[in-house]
Amino acid sequence: MKITHKTLMVNFETEVKIGRNDAIELTLIHQAFISRNKNGDMDVDIEFMDVTNGKFLGIEIEGNYSEFKKFKETMLTLGIDVNKLIDEKEKELMKSDIEDELKEMFRHNI
Repeated sequence: MKITHKTLMVNFETEVKIGRNDAIELTLIHQAFISRNKNGDMDVDIEFMDVTNGKFLGIEIEGNYSEFKKFKETMLTLGIDVNKLIDEKEKELMKSDIEDELKEMFRHNI
């Protein structure tokens, strides 16, 4: 057997606050794949997976996916696009040092 390629897969959660006055609290779940390309450089691919632990004004959004979907629909009727707010937070997170942290993890584990 000859190992020709190594990839580290990591799931991670990030607690975020979004909306006016940080009224919505969520845990964003991501999955990252870190590997070395043919040039020896590290590649990081981060995928958004799910949202959990939702709260609005400190009150837990109970239930499953359908309840959270209903919450987002209600917020949209009030002019608050929760999906857009999550997307904006995603972009902000990707500009942070998350990739560097993942690369460092790869260096020490593979």
